[in-house]
This record gives sequence, structure tokens and C-alpha cells, in this order.
Amino acid sequence: MTPFEHLTSAALACSHQRAFVGGVVQHPQTGKFQLWFLPTGRDIEPLRAYESQAQAAASYHALRRAFSSGNPTRLAEAFAAVSETGENPASFPPDFLERLRLGVQKALAARGITVCFAS
Repeated sequence: MTPFEHLTSAALACSHQRAFVGGVVQHPQTGKFQLWFLPTGRDIEPLRAYESQAQAAASYHALRRAFSSGNPTRLAEAFAAVSETGENPASFPPDFLERLRLGVQKALAARGITVCFAS
């Protein structure tokens, strides 16, 4: 199973929650806009990298709409479509990832959702 297939599986497993936690950030070293996803509350996973923020945002919104539909088939199709776009993402540097985690935790806490990341 590829990392992308693993993330698709994780997304399908938690699709009943009808909440998509993800976003787009610019990688501090490559300058590319990376789509990321928090599939299970364990850690942030970079999905795809794009030259433009608009491309990354379009992929993000496609996944979010599919996830919110609650339809596992639609979600799997959206992940398959996104996997054909952009390129493989670079890993986030540890300090950048930590700041992203803290931002996600703060945003989710404001909505009454607690998340603890894997160590």
C-alpha cells in the first residue's frame, strides 16, 4: 500500500465524522504550496505539492467537498483524482511542522475539538 493509499484508507475510516481537517501551506524550503491532511488525529500528512496556491486550493476544496458528502466512493474518487495532480510533497521541517501542529490544535480547540499528535 502506498502512502497515498494509506491516507485514502484513513480518510475513508473517519469519513463518518463529516469534518475535514486539512489545508494548504507554503513549504518554507521548496516554496511550493502543499496540501496537507489530518486523517486520524495522529499527525499531519502532506499530500501533494503545487507550483501555485490556486492549484493547491482547488485540490483541497475537492477533497473537502467529497469528505463532507459522507460518501466513501466519492471520497476515494476525489483522493484518486488529487493523486494525479501536483507532485509528491517534501517533508515539513520539524520546527515548521510543530508550528503547524500548534496552529491546528488552537483552531480545533476553538471549535471544542481536542487533538493530540503522535510523538
